[in-house]
Amino acid sequence: TFLPIRSVIESVGGSIEWEESTRTVSIKLAQNSIDLIIDSAEAKVNGKTQLIDSADPKVSPFIQNGRTMLPLRFVGESTNMRVEWQAETQTISLVYPNIKHG
Repeated sequence: TFLPIRSVIESVGGSIEWEESTRTVSIKLAQNSIDLIIDSAEAKVNGKTQLIDSADPKVSPFIQNGRTMLPLRFVGESTNMRVEWQAETQTISLVYPNIKHG
């Protein structure tokens, strides 16, 4: 699932920046930082390069109708959010901070 993620990041106290010259989105949330480049299957998470989706190396951010679309699960998990999918309602839930109870 891809979405323009600015409102998600900012709603939990993070920041997001766009660098036109390199087509890079930079996200900062708590101690985590992510740099994603449009049309690139690699991202930097806390300074370390990794594939966005090791099962599908074609997954990469893209621009659609002037909006930057980012992979929700990758961004969520890289910023320490818990990402949950409820198949019966086709709903995605994000939990931040990702605190385990019990």
